[in-house]
Amino acid sequence: MAFLPEIRKEVGAAVLFAAAGIAGLVIAPRDWPAVAATGIFYAALLINTYYSIWFFDLLPPKDRDERVIDGALVLTYVVLGLSIGRIVLFTSATTVLFVIAIAKYVLLIPIVARRDILRRKIAIDALGLLLCGASFAAAVAGHPMESAWVQAILFALANVYLLIIRPMYVT
Repeated sequence: MAFLPEIRKEVGAAVLFAAAGIAGLVIAPRDWPAVAATGIFYAALLINTYYSIWFFDLLPPKDRDERVIDGALVLTYVVLGLSIGRIVLFTSATTVLFVIAIAKYVLLIPIVARRDILRRKIAIDALGLLLCGASFAAAVAGHPMESAWVQAILFALANVYLLIIRPMYVT
């Protein structure tokens, strides 16, 4: 399709994931505190993901095929967007998302020169996994609203730190 302009990977992902989030808001249950908490987390994740895709697209060798793991991330991200307002499903999807993300970056270690950046990203994603896993456990244990708000607030604060105070996505 030579007549269509090439869309940058991070822009295409942001548009797709934003559409999934909007669809999730449309079909969300009318439990507004749950929708707000999960929506805040999703918005912060969307912003972070844009920069992450942009930055890490510069690192891996171009001859590496990452379609399977990227496909798993995209599918999980869409499920996450569609689960806005459904705290147990949302927190389980965020947990799965961070597991897949960690696997993606661990697999890049042997082939990317900037292992220091990958190790920092893996450590950050491991903290995200701990947060999301704890939020899921708390939601299942009977504290869904509290877990969703703690998850949203801590994740939003972490993103302020990682995007502004001590940026992750700089070389």
